[in-house]
Amino acid sequence: MTTIKDVMVQLDGTSGDDARLAAANQIAEIFDSHITGLFFNVLSSHIPDGLDGVDAKGLRAAKEAGDASETIVFQRLTRLERPTNLRRFDVGSDTDIPDAALLVARTGDAFVALRPNGRAKEPEELIENLLYGTGRHLFLVPDDWKGLTPLDNAIVAWNGSRESARALAEALPYLQQASKVGVLVIQGKHQTDSDALKANDAVLHLRHHGINAVKYRAVGEEDETADVLVAECRALGANLLVMGSYGHSRLHELLPGSTTSRILRRSPIPLLIAH
Repeated sequence: MTTIKDVMVQLDGTSGDDARLAAANQIAEIFDSHITGLFFNVLSSHIPDGLDGVDAKGLRAAKEAGDASETIVFQRLTRLERPTNLRRFDVGSDTDIPDAALLVARTGDAFVALRPNGRAKEPEELIENLLYGTGRHLFLVPDDWKGLTPLDNAIVAWNGSRESARALAEALPYLQQASKVGVLVIQGKHQTDSDALKANDAVLHLRHHGINAVKYRAVGEEDETADVLVAECRALGANLLVMGSYGHSRLHELLPGSTTSRILRRSPIPLLIAH
């Protein structure tokens, strides 16, 4: 049976670590996983204005500041009392973090992060790079996530696309642990005969995996998909939303107003997303 044994999470020493670690720890408790913390020490953020980026004194000060932050991060990670390790990367600037994270994240089962919210707690470039480049799922949580709610009522957003199939496959370990699993189809107001059959095969596939999934339908046009997803999750009491990165291309999908972009920023519950 596929499971989640290697959980990765970026830690930066800020208050955002609380939600990230709560989510990583919750996953690790469910699957008896190992947690790898990734700490990116941005050298340029510690070098005073006016000093050359390769100035030896400036670099030494930047690395010492990173040492202090690393100690804080290490203490937070080890308080989880689970198998953990911390990996540190000294990078020149914030723009180097997504590429550095991408290479190591490809060797994990899941990457935990905060969902983008227009603030600086989670760089949107990091989320985009990992979503489209790792071949793994992201587990995104709100800033205030405490990990106190069991992940036992899951909704799978299904539109028959390759992306939703990838998300479904990535989510199987979580869905096998859930007591309720719904496959949600959002149909237009003018339905066709084929719409009535949509998601039946996905439900059957989950049942073949021993998951007692049921199908739900909701009505909404394409530009209403994000709002309908959020409303249905609330109405059904879901505590995990599974979805593929809807659509056509990475540039299109992260444009403001697209379904993926709006869900990334608005989901009130943990979001398992894959491309």
